[in-house]
Amino acid sequence: MKGLYIHIPFCVKKCKYCDFISFTAGDKEAYITALCRELDAYKGEEIDTVFIGGGTPTSLPNELIKRLFLHIRNTFTIKTDAEWSVEANPKTVDGEKLMLLRDLGANRISVGVQSFSDNELQKIGRVHTAKEAAETIELVKRYFDNVNLDLISALPEQSLSSFITTVDTAISLNPDHISCYSLILEEGTPLYNEHISSPLNIPDEETEREMYFKASEMLAKAGYNRYEISNFAKFGRECRHNLKYWHCDDYIGAGIAAHSLINGVRRENTTDMTEYMNGNYLKESVTLDISDKISEYIIMAFRLTEGISETKFQRKFGLNFKKEYNSQLARFEKLGLIEKTTIGYRLTDNGISVSNSVLCEFVCPIYEYFVKMVNYP
Repeated sequence: MKGLYIHIPFCVKKCKYCDFISFTAGDKEAYITALCRELDAYKGEEIDTVFIGGGTPTSLPNELIKRLFLHIRNTFTIKTDAEWSVEANPKTVDGEKLMLLRDLGANRISVGVQSFSDNELQKIGRVHTAKEAAETIELVKRYFDNVNLDLISALPEQSLSSFITTVDTAISLNPDHISCYSLILEEGTPLYNEHISSPLNIPDEETEREMYFKASEMLAKAGYNRYEISNFAKFGRECRHNLKYWHCDDYIGAGIAAHSLINGVRRENTTDMTEYMNGNYLKESVTLDISDKISEYIIMAFRLTEGISETKFQRKFGLNFKKEYNSQLARFEKLGLIEKTTIGYRLTDNGISVSNSVLCEFVCPIYEYFVKMVNYP
């Protein structure tokens, strides 16, 4: 069964590090009209996960949120126990909006916090304070029993100590899921341009690794299982929609700049708002060959803590994983970067630290494009 991703490109303010397609202004009503027209092409499709991301979906007025949700329900056949996630930022939700989302069927809220340091939040252009972020989490928990909290490490002016404080604060708020990504300075973003003109005080690679492993240690002690390189969940609270990406399952993407994977065909929507509003949704469509499918599977499976299952690989591709990649496996096992498991192979903690380099040995040159496409915030 497929998942559904919907992109809402509107934000109160665009963060300095963000290179996703998002806007602080635009005709939101016209965009929802165009989005609903695109969704009509999938009438009757069965789905068991919905993820509404952005941008900031909760920056939409309530009447447009209701219109979009009802259209989704009238268009798709949605499994009774479907996971329905909505991204939100502090200062964009109140009790009325959260009650509306819950009543419309949302059952998981993902809150973009990024840091609990006011100085760090200011440096990356966030519109909220640490106090407002904590208050938002507490408010969301009154209406939802499945809450994710996003954090970013290696921020400008961030120290190991301040990051530990952020993680500790996140744990104290007791969300069900925590995503923790490292900052990527993307070319063309305001933060990148600031760094080029006057280098920012960004943690070095060694400190960044310390942050990652300290967070992993703290979260494990607090009952959060690391099931993917950057994602930690309490038992049974893994993000089912994101697992579709990591398992290379089919999903429909709708909205400007959205991606889809359907029956071995990867589709990418236009990033041009005028084109999108005129109904010219598709930018590119590529039919994956067996090499593409294997590469994507390896990229995503190695991101998961369980790693590569030799049985699943054999069943999916009719190939023996160890035989096909014996030289890479032998070398990385010797270096302590990959380890054998009861089901196959996975990255070690040291392997996670240099995962880009390891994965490139298996699947380059598509690795960097694909990871950027599915990784966020």
